[in-house]
Amino acid sequence: MADQEGTPQKSLGTDVVSPSKTLYSTPSTSTSGFNSGNDMSPPWDQGWQLFIPASIQDGSSRFGFIENALSEGNEQKLIEVEEQCKSLVNECEEGSDERRWLVRQLVEVRLKIQEKKDEDVSLKATVRLVLGHHMQLQDNNLNNTKLQCDRCCAAIWAMIHSWFRCIDCDYVCHTRCLSLITRACVHVAVSERPEYELRICPEVGLASSQRFKCTECNTPVTFTIPPIVTCFGRYTPQADQSWSEPRLCDYSGFYFCPTCHWNTSAIVPARVVHNWDFEPRKVSRAAQQLLRLMAEKPVLILKDLNPRIFGLVEELSVVQGLRENLLQMKRYLSTCDSAISEHLMWQLGSRQHFVENAHSYSMQDLIDINSGTMLPFVNQIHDSFAKHIKKDCKVCHGRGFLCEFCHDPEVLFPFDPAVYSCPNCLFAFHNSCWLEKGNDECPRCLRIKQRHSRLSISQEDDFS
Repeated sequence: MADQEGTPQKSLGTDVVSPSKTLYSTPSTSTSGFNSGNDMSPPWDQGWQLFIPASIQDGSSRFGFIENALSEGNEQKLIEVEEQCKSLVNECEEGSDERRWLVRQLVEVRLKIQEKKDEDVSLKATVRLVLGHHMQLQDNNLNNTKLQCDRCCAAIWAMIHSWFRCIDCDYVCHTRCLSLITRACVHVAVSERPEYELRICPEVGLASSQRFKCTECNTPVTFTIPPIVTCFGRYTPQADQSWSEPRLCDYSGFYFCPTCHWNTSAIVPARVVHNWDFEPRKVSRAAQQLLRLMAEKPVLILKDLNPRIFGLVEELSVVQGLRENLLQMKRYLSTCDSAISEHLMWQLGSRQHFVENAHSYSMQDLIDINSGTMLPFVNQIHDSFAKHIKKDCKVCHGRGFLCEFCHDPEVLFPFDPAVYSCPNCLFAFHNSCWLEKGNDECPRCLRIKQRHSRLSISQEDDFS
C-alpha cells in the first residue's frame, strides 16, 4: 500500500476505518470546554475535543441556567444550581450521553463553589479551570528548567516567570496567557473516548474545510510566495505578515499555525496499523499530547483492524501466540492460592491486558515489538508461569491431562506445544493423536453429553 504522501509502503491489505461523526461546540470555561449554539463551532471533527449530545444542543435553553450561574459566580445561586443538576442527572437514563454531560457540569459547579469558598486562600493552593484544563500554579523555586509556553511559544524560566501547568495533560503557559488558552484539555477527551484516528493523514483541505484558518486558534494561515519570485515578469507583493504558514498534522490531517504546530515528530498509529510504518511524522501539539496520553491504552484490536498483519510481521505473530498461552495459564494461576500469594500475575506490570484478552494492543506494545524488546519480556513471563504450573506447584500440576488416545503417562497442558486443546472443555490431547483419530468431537465432551442425557431421562421417569 502506498501512503497518502506518495511514499510506497508495504501493503497489508486493509480498509481504512472512518470514525463516526459527532457534534462539537465552541470553547467556554466549562469542564468539557465547549458549549453549543455558537457560530464559531468548527465544522470539522477533532479527536481531542469533546462532543455534546444532540439532545443537549436541541434543548440548550433548558440547561442555560447552568452556564448563567457559572458566569455570574454567585455562591448561593451556584448551590441552587447544584441541586437542580443532581435532580436532572437522576432523571436521565444511566450511561446516556446527556447524563455524562450533566455530570461534567455538576462537577464544574461544585468546583466553582469550592473556589468561592477558598477565595481567601493563597493562589498556590487553587486550581484554575480553563477549557477542561486543571491549571495549577507552579513553584518558581522548583528548578531552573527552561520551558516553552504552549500558548505564545515564548520561553518560560521557572526561576523568573509565574506559570501554570495542567495536572492532567501537562499543558504549560505563562500566567498572562492563562485567559488566552484555545486548546481543550486532551485528557478529558481521552478519558471519555479513548480511540485513535485510524485514517492515514485524512487531509480535509485548507480552503474548503478550514477556510484558511488554524484548526485550533483560528489564526489566518496561507501558503505565501516570497517577494523575490517573479510572475510573468512582475514582482509579487510583500506577503501580509499577519498571516502564518500552515503546517499539516500527519495524525489528524488538519492544518495549524506555527504556534499550535511546533513540527514535533511522533509515531502515527494509523501508519503502524495499516503499513507497520514506525517512521516519526510531524504532528501538532494537541495530537502529540493525545498520542502521549494514549500510548499505553490497549485500544487497538489488530485482528479486526488488519488481520493480515500477523502473516507479515513474524515477531507480532509469535507474541500473539504467547499471549494466547498466557490466557490459558491464567485459568490455573487465578485459582491457585500459592500463585496469588506470590503475586505471579503482577510480573506483567502495566500490561495486565495480556491476561484479559489476546487481541488488544497499545501503541507502546507495538513500538516495543518493532524494537525487539517485547518478545524477550513475554518469553520471560511465559516461562515463569509455566514453571509454576508444571514444576513448582503440585496443585496446578495435578490439574493437567493425560492423552486418552495413546495413554502416554506424560502430563499435558493446553498451553504446551504440539497439543490440541478442546475449545469447550479444555481437555488436552497430543496433536498427532487427535489428527490420527480424526475425531470430530472430543471424547470428554461426548461423555458429558451422554451423562446429561441419562440424567434428564431419569428425572422424567421420576416425575412420571
